[in-house]
Amino acid sequence: MQDYIAATKSLCEELEQLHIDEPDINNRTTKAAKLIRKVLTSFRKQIYKDGFQSEDDEIHFFKYVKPRVNSYLIFFSVLAEIETEKLLASEKELTCCIEKKERMFRYIMRENREFVTYYRAGLTHLDRIYFLRGTNLITLSKHSTRQLDDPEFNTSHDGVAANIMAFDLFQRHLSPKPELPIFNQLKPKLKWTANKLDLVELIYALQASGALNYGEAELKDICYSFEQIFQIKVGDLYRSFHDVSNRKKQQVKFVNTLEKSLKRKIEELDEYS
Repeated sequence: MQDYIAATKSLCEELEQLHIDEPDINNRTTKAAKLIRKVLTSFRKQIYKDGFQSEDDEIHFFKYVKPRVNSYLIFFSVLAEIETEKLLASEKELTCCIEKKERMFRYIMRENREFVTYYRAGLTHLDRIYFLRGTNLITLSKHSTRQLDDPEFNTSHDGVAANIMAFDLFQRHLSPKPELPIFNQLKPKLKWTANKLDLVELIYALQASGALNYGEAELKDICYSFEQIFQIKVGDLYRSFHDVSNRKKQQVKFVNTLEKSLKRKIEELDEYS
């Protein structure tokens, strides 16, 4: 499994650099497709030959590894279609084309609403159904037919997971996160020194409370902001929250600690008032 993960990491870094260095989107897409096809072909051959050492490895591959690779193929394909539209379309028509691509992604999200919620939350209890080959399809849709065409290299929902990731790439492309010059200039000395899972718990608590952006703030945006402020790299947010939700004794630790600490602080202040 580590070989698949390492190959995917290397490919994604190469694709990100290609996205920066190659100004022509059509050339970028062609080069990206060749790189992706080479990696996927290698993965397919290796899986046909050796399979997986465990079901956990198989689930991880089809839940995270293959979707990550395919997400770039979807992303670059969408960019190429938009670039082609630029040749003949007016500015208004081009805007409509971009909006159409966004609607395409959102349609897939709505069509698989329960799965999207499950996947983004980092849940695992249905992984054996979604990400193991040969399992019975819950529902047969155009997004799961590949499992029938090539059952050794597809599961019912790894394609939907790839579209979720591709949508994130597309949104990042349309609205790149701006640098925060005030942070860069002042170089704040705030550093997160508690457990990383404590920060993950806080991020989810804030998002669930609806306290940010009138309840519309997304987890990835909250996470990004905290990473900038507290000089920390959270990593896989959804997988980390899975660790939080799987705690056996006490799922909510840090938020409860915050409440206790605040009450203690209030009591201390009352003593001096």
